[in-house]
Amino acid sequence: MNNLYQVLDELRAFLLLSDYTNTVSFGEVSDVDLGKLTNFPLVHIYMEDVTINEMYIDFNLNLIACDIVDVSKEYPDDKFLGNTNVQDILNAQLKVITDAYNFFKHGDLRDNKFMMVTDSINATPFLDKFENQLAGWEASVVLRSAMQDKC
Repeated sequence: MNNLYQVLDELRAFLLLSDYTNTVSFGEVSDVDLGKLTNFPLVHIYMEDVTINEMYIDFNLNLIACDIVDVSKEYPDDKFLGNTNVQDILNAQLKVITDAYNFFKHGDLRDNKFMMVTDSINATPFLDKFENQLAGWEASVVLRSAMQDKC
C-alpha cells in the first residue's frame, strides 16, 4: 500500500514549489528542527490520525507554515507595524496555506490521488511560538485516498 507515501510525497513536492517555503519536514511537533541551521521558511507536516474504510483511507494532517521573526533594534514611528516582520511572515505563510488548500481541492480519487474531505481549512495564526521566535499558521486538513489492493 503506497497511499501514505503518495499523499506525503505529492504534498511535499507541491509545498517546495512555493517561493515562501525552503524546507518541508515531517514528524511529531516536537521533531520540528528549530535550530538556526534550518533553512526557513519551513512547513512541518504531522499526522493526527488515520481512518481506514473499505473503500478509502482518510489522513488527518496538520501543517505548520512558519518563519523566524526578525526584531529590529530600532522602533519605527508606525506602531501598527511594530519593529518585527510578523505581518510579512503571516502574509507569506497564509499564501502557503491557501495554495495548499487549492492543491487539496483539486485532488481526485479517480486518478488514485487524494481529495480533501471538507470544503474548507481552518488556519490559526501563532506568534512567538517555539524556542526561536517563530510566527506563522497552523492548519488541519483531512485528505481521502482511494484504498489500494497492493502493498
